[in-house]
Amino acid sequence: MPYKCSCGRPIVYKYGKCNDCKEIKKQKDIERKINMKIAKTHNTYEYGVSQVNKYADKRCWRSTHEGCFRCSFGKSETPLHRDTKYERWKHHKELGRFVFCELILKDGLGKPDLIVVDQGFIFIEEIVVSEKEASLVKKKKKYPWPINIIYAKVKK
Repeated sequence: MPYKCSCGRPIVYKYGKCNDCKEIKKQKDIERKINMKIAKTHNTYEYGVSQVNKYADKRCWRSTHEGCFRCSFGKSETPLHRDTKYERWKHHKELGRFVFCELILKDGLGKPDLIVVDQGFIFIEEIVVSEKEASLVKKKKKYPWPINIIYAKVKK
């Protein structure tokens, strides 16, 4: 009595698969290995930085300078905003993350305070001192990555 494969075709041995089923299993194994490699690639800093570079406006020097702290002195940024941004930038750098400060994004997507890349995961930190809620809602819709709102607090 001939044995049958799980697909119903006859096979020689009691336990086994026909040639078509063996080929299908081999292709699934190859796909699984490729998907695992892709998943590992997506969890790297190189992948995260490449995603940031896709959105960066290349016309400006700060679009390519990871790790540089940038701020404004004058009316555009309050000392509290500037100090809080520096503290957050320093915190992420101490954790070994890639941080882009005041990176100009192309196509009018804005200029977030900090863009942080951590193991391929990208998020934005926006420092808020006196910004209106409507402005934050606009930014959440506009920015290409999740946004983390940091409320600056006066140190006592």
